[in-house]
Amino acid sequence: MINTRCILIFLIPILLVSCGKEHQGFTVSGKFENAGEGYIYLQEMTSRELIPVDSVQLDTSGTFLMRGESSRTKFYAVSVFKGDYIYLLAQTGLQITLGGNADNLDDSYTVDGSEHSKLIRELTFEQNRTINRIRQLNKIFNDSLKNADFEDLKANLDTAYMLLVESQREFSIRFIENNLHSQASLMALYLQVGPRNYLFNPEQDFRYYAMVDSSLSILYPESDAVKDLHRQVEEIRKKRMMEGLSASRLSVGAVAPEIALPSPSGDTIILSSLRGKVVLLDFWASWCSPCRRENPNLVSNYNKYKKKGFEIYQVSLDKTKAAWIKGIEDDGLEWIHVSDVQYWNSIVVPIYNIQGIPMSYLLDKEGKIIANNLRGEQLGNKLEEIFNP
Repeated sequence: MINTRCILIFLIPILLVSCGKEHQGFTVSGKFENAGEGYIYLQEMTSRELIPVDSVQLDTSGTFLMRGESSRTKFYAVSVFKGDYIYLLAQTGLQITLGGNADNLDDSYTVDGSEHSKLIRELTFEQNRTINRIRQLNKIFNDSLKNADFEDLKANLDTAYMLLVESQREFSIRFIENNLHSQASLMALYLQVGPRNYLFNPEQDFRYYAMVDSSLSILYPESDAVKDLHRQVEEIRKKRMMEGLSASRLSVGAVAPEIALPSPSGDTIILSSLRGKVVLLDFWASWCSPCRRENPNLVSNYNKYKKKGFEIYQVSLDKTKAAWIKGIEDDGLEWIHVSDVQYWNSIVVPIYNIQGIPMSYLLDKEGKIIANNLRGEQLGNKLEEIFNP
């Protein structure tokens, strides 16, 4: 069945069922073979939890009847005492009928009375087939750990796994494109083929999230599930816009955004005060191993070109002032240092769209960006070109 946590990403608020009035909602009824005499539950799915709506004890024949009420189409889960789930899209007026074998609901359940719930069933069955095949591959893998040809077998299993995932992904893409009229397409966006192994990434696969959002926001504007997706899409759009602005502001030829931060002694040093010099604007931290490995190269180039007008303005993302100063002293860094000692909350992180360090920009005498992320020989070669043309 589709993983409950996957569905909870985008689902819905509490449904209150009126027990004192004649029922005007929807019904979920049916019969499960081999179910025994346990209880069956109808639960509404929210962004945080499953909310009980109705429950009933199965009779000896496995039949049941439950009721719910909602003026809007919402997601519900039907569960039996054996722990299996069937997911539905339901609203007032529907009479949904379920069937199947309680020993194997994953592959046997049927649903009538709700076309949207039938789509969920289609999606569920394909996902279950993929997961079962992946489990078979895992079993072969575990049973073959001591085989002499294990490495070759592992390579073949890896290839088979990737083909299964890609096939499921292609199925899900077709499902989304063919069912943009249904909130079932929301579920396809959040499918998993393993723990936290999602088929779609909101940023890398943004086109599909935007596709579903643009359709469902028109068809189901009052749905909380759709509203949640819309908020997610808008946040990604905003982030992309900001990244685009950052890219243009940080492109070669652009003037580097201003920085004004305190030095270890507490004096505020402004980046633009270094106009007239070629400046390496370097972002680092004492806890950053790659940064520390690059520092000797910076020391070498600084000593070689400082008298010719080369300066280094090094901005630290350290957590504490003590660690920052110790890193400076241990590596013998004699150039300009500044920091607000705010780690990834530093004011420079959003301004320069810093995703990782070390990160650097080489600036000309007017403060314009010449190049970025020059390290090792690349930095030395560029400085040689500038100072010894």
